[in-house]
Parts: sequence; structure tokens; C-alpha cells
Amino acid sequence: MFRCIIVFACVLLTCPLGAWGQGRLTPGTEPFVALHERSLALVHVRVIDGTGSAARENQIVIVENGQIRAVGTPESTPVPAGMRQLDLAGHTVFPGLVGMHEHLFYPSGGGVPIYSEQAFSAPRLYLASGITTMRTGGSLEPYTDINIKRLIDTGKMPGPKMDATGPYIEGPGSFSIQMPSISSPEQARRTVDFWAREGATSFKAYMNISHHALGPAIQEAHRHGLKMTGHLCSVGFTEAAELGIDNLEHGLLVDAEFVPGKQRDVCPSNQQATASIMELDLKGPQAQRMIHALVERHVAVTSTLAVFEALLPGRPPLEGRNLDVMSPVAATS
Repeated sequence: MFRCIIVFACVLLTCPLGAWGQGRLTPGTEPFVALHERSLALVHVRVIDGTGSAARENQIVIVENGQIRAVGTPESTPVPAGMRQLDLAGHTVFPGLVGMHEHLFYPSGGGVPIYSEQAFSAPRLYLASGITTMRTGGSLEPYTDINIKRLIDTGKMPGPKMDATGPYIEGPGSFSIQMPSISSPEQARRTVDFWAREGATSFKAYMNISHHALGPAIQEAHRHGLKMTGHLCSVGFTEAAELGIDNLEHGLLVDAEFVPGKQRDVCPSNQQATASIMELDLKGPQAQRMIHALVERHVAVTSTLAVFEALLPGRPPLEGRNLDVMSPVAATS
């Protein structure tokens, strides 16, 4: 089995390059930087370059002044004289991963709809898993998330570069008592404007938002030069695209617009939504209208396949090292 090294994380992006180069590592980041050299050669490594091409064995990666300058075979890529070499036979090198839907919170358990912020452990665990850039995909403690982003940006805390969403743009009836209850266009605009000024770098609409609040929220986000994604239910994908949304989360499975008799601005049950998707003809006029609406308006879709994969039978068991870092509630859920 190959052990992995995420070059951009453990060599370059544990803290910003400027802070690293000027020797300003803080006590919070120092333990996570194994090498201080900005120029070195990784030799005898397996390289997965992220382009989809086959893995390459016995490669050399040349890093000069904090930048990857060359990747190739020992014959084609000589190591500059005097450069430190790390013999990493048996290791795999790959670019840092970009996590498009992450959170810094987790259910607290006990049947109470409160989600605890994992401000210390989550950024470190994401980085350890190879994620060097992430979007929080919804925040329950916006100030915490924004301040974590600032600590990481200034090299005072280890973690991925963060796109920190503001609070959920949610309507009345949310299952979580930590989400706002936005019921008017004015409140939607005011919420987005406030958090954009406080440092949020994107926003996420949620399941019970109404169309007459979602539209102004999207417009306000765009006025600040920011984007709006959505895990929607009360508003369907087609209508959200027409309102100007930039991204949609979780793919087709959460699009409730195909539920027979769906009422506008009402979120059907999960069972109704799932049943409607299972019966949907993807080549039929309803599905094709939705698909064309997304394509024509350049709406991206974050599939979050890893979330749904957890629901399938026959998955490999978690390794002990994964369970060791989980809370009791997380390990048993």
C-alpha cells in the first residue's frame, strides 16, 4: 500500500507562503510544518497529477522557492546541485484536493437539533485528508467560520484555504434552531448584506426559503460580487435557476419540483421527493426542461456523491484511525 503526501498541503500550504518565507509561523502552526525549506526535491515518488492520466512511478518533483518547477523521471529531471533530496519511495504525491461541500459542525446527538462547531479539529482533519481548499457549504456559527478563515489566511492556524459561507438563507420551519427564519425580501437582503460586510465569501440557501426571499438574497449576494448556492426543497431547481442561483447542492435527488401536486414555497417530505425522482423520466420533458434551465444559466451542481454513498450497503468498514478521531456520537452514526 502506498502512503500519500499531499505536496501542496504538507510542503506549501500549511500556512501562507509569505508568512512561511518570512519565518512568522505561530505556535499554532509550527507543529504542522515538517519542512521549512522552500527548495527541495522529492525523489522516487509515485505521481498522480489530477488530470485523469495514469499514475507515474519513480518520479522526481522539483520544488524551487515554494513552487513546483518540474516533474519527471530521474533521467529527464536532474536535481539541482546542493538541493535537499527526500527519498520518498513507497509514497504517492498528488495535488491538494478542493472540497466543494464541507462543514465545521457536526450533530451533537441526544435527539436535540443542535450542531456543535468543530472549530479546532475539523480544519486539521480536512487538511490531513488532503483537502487544501474548501467551501464550508453552510455555516451555523458564521463568526467562528469567518474568523477561522482569517486565522488560516494569516498563518496562525493550520487548515485549508476557506470559502466561508454566511449563515444559511433559510425560511420558517427549519429543523435546526441555529438557522435564521427569513420571511421577507427585505430580511433576506439585509441578512446577506450584513454578512457580506462581515467577511462571508459566499452564501447558501436552504430547504424552506421562499422564492420571494431567495431572489432578493441572490441579487444582494451578486451585488457584493459573491455567489449563492442552495440545498433546496421548497424552491425547485428550475425556479432557482430562473432566479439567478449560481450553484445547487446534492444533485437531482433533492429537487422536489417533480413531486405531484407540489405547492409553491412548500417543502415536501423526503419520501415524496425521493419517490418522484425514482419515477422521473430523465429524457422526458419535465427533466429536460430543468436540465436545459441549468445549462443555459450556467448553474453548477455539486453532487456530494460521498454523502449518498454512505447510505449504500456493502461499504468497506471504517479504519480504526478514522474512528479514533471521532466523537462517540459520530462514530456510531
